[in-house]
Amino acid sequence: MAKAARAIIIESGRILVMHRSKLGSEYFTLVGGRLNGNETPEQALIREVKEETGLDVTSHRLVYTEVHPAPYSDQYIFLCEVAPHADVAIQATSEEGFMNKISINVHKPLWAEVSSFARLPFRTIQLQNAITTALKKGFPNEPIRL
Repeated sequence: MAKAARAIIIESGRILVMHRSKLGSEYFTLVGGRLNGNETPEQALIREVKEETGLDVTSHRLVYTEVHPAPYSDQYIFLCEVAPHADVAIQATSEEGFMNKISINVHKPLWAEVSSFARLPFRTIQLQNAITTALKKGFPNEPIRL
């Protein structure tokens, strides 16, 4: 079973999301992606955030896990802090950068207002609901399985 790591990054009343346009479907998800080889979820998280945004993760805490049937990936979702930065952008040398260049499965990281997060067409509604609740009440101290 494939596994993936995803990042919840919140700054100045905004949450970082990934806008995706894939096979005619447009939706939002969190920044992140599949683990490569023997990577840990934490290693994949740091690599994927860098590739998809240019940001450097400085701390992370696992807050949610999601188990999905094949062919989808089980997800490890981390609440993250990042180093000071300028704009976010897909890195040209990443897999997403290549797909964007040839206009297949287009990725665009962007900041969404926390107040509008619950209304985004998010890919996994159970994760969106958990994050929406946590934005109001706080994120769990121990990981929750969704």
